[in-house]
Amino acid sequence: MKHYRRFLLLLAMLPATFLFTACHNDNGRSIDYISFSQLPHDRDSMMADFDGIHQIVDEKYSLYRQKGISMDSLYDVYSARLRNSVQTTDDYGMMLLEYFADLHCGHVNTYFSGQHFGGAEPLYIESRLFLNNPGDYIRGYGFRDKDEIVAINGKTVPTWMDENIRYHGGSTAAQRALRTASSAFLSYTDTLLHVTVVRSNDTISLPLPLHAKGYPNPNICEEKILHDSIGYIAIYTMGNGVVEVFDSLYQSIKSLPYLIVDIRKNGGGNSENGFRLCEYLLKKEKTHCLYSRTIKPRNDAYHGKVFLLIDTPTFSAAESFAIDLWESCEVTLIGQPTAGDTGNGPELFHSQSGLYFRIPLREPLQSPDGFPLEGRGVPPHYEVAQTVKDFMAGIDTQLEFTLNLIQE
Repeated sequence: MKHYRRFLLLLAMLPATFLFTACHNDNGRSIDYISFSQLPHDRDSMMADFDGIHQIVDEKYSLYRQKGISMDSLYDVYSARLRNSVQTTDDYGMMLLEYFADLHCGHVNTYFSGQHFGGAEPLYIESRLFLNNPGDYIRGYGFRDKDEIVAINGKTVPTWMDENIRYHGGSTAAQRALRTASSAFLSYTDTLLHVTVVRSNDTISLPLPLHAKGYPNPNICEEKILHDSIGYIAIYTMGNGVVEVFDSLYQSIKSLPYLIVDIRKNGGGNSENGFRLCEYLLKKEKTHCLYSRTIKPRNDAYHGKVFLLIDTPTFSAAESFAIDLWESCEVTLIGQPTAGDTGNGPELFHSQSGLYFRIPLREPLQSPDGFPLEGRGVPPHYEVAQTVKDFMAGIDTQLEFTLNLIQE
């Protein structure tokens, strides 16, 4: 605890309003996001701010022992950087992103405002970046569907990935890589990117101005019937309203002999919703992987064969939903391993500067069947990845595999 002496001395010199407080997700308090420019400007204030952040993380973060992280060594590395190389608020903000990424957990987050956005989130396929149905904004700067991004600001994509992965945390290496790739058109410090794309064997350099970050609200669920006998429901969130929307779509396909449930790209929400959705899909009772409660099939629960599509973006409450279906031994999982993090009780805190951050507080647990709830992705029964060849031809590799499996 020697590295807190400086912090405690500074704390004694500051007013009581300096004290750090927790803000719980369910207590109705809103988060006031701050930008890099609102971080401390002088070195002593940065040190005090960082010391306080680290004290909270050291005392509260529940997973660092499991992950083999030495909190004293982590502090020494970053406090040395603060003393020797951090000069501006941008430097300090980027350093904090690295610090939290080094906690190696998908539910560790910082909440900064002022992020600039290029209007698209690239797809990461076979360690390459592609545009998929880009919107009007990015098309207006000359980008087109299925452009391959080969360089950003003069750096090849592999080099850019190697340099930027340090800013992105995750519970598995696959999740960190995916988060890094998905951020190719995001920046806290740049307002213009120079992007090189390959299109029909032509190499094209395009400037991309970045604007204020914003994403459209995704659909909650989507349903369709494939080949007359196969129901398909994509669930895009485990947030509010998903069970009600699912129920309305389920009624039209519940009598079909096959059902594909697609939770690829589902970043989670509320595990209670996953619990309730399992009641539609299980044929016999099962203990929920997080709660000591029994999932009981509904009277109109599905009686046919269920296939679940998963991938690395499948995260948090969507991941606990996947674990329950996987452990039921009644559902066939197809795709790629999930993100490897169901939550572990994350809570919000804020620093002297007003930066809100989130860290898990619960000790690592296992499901009733012994599967770790953090640090390992749910393995599919059939590991299938999207291929570049299929993507360029407009084919969903994982869905096509599932349809072929059913037909066989």
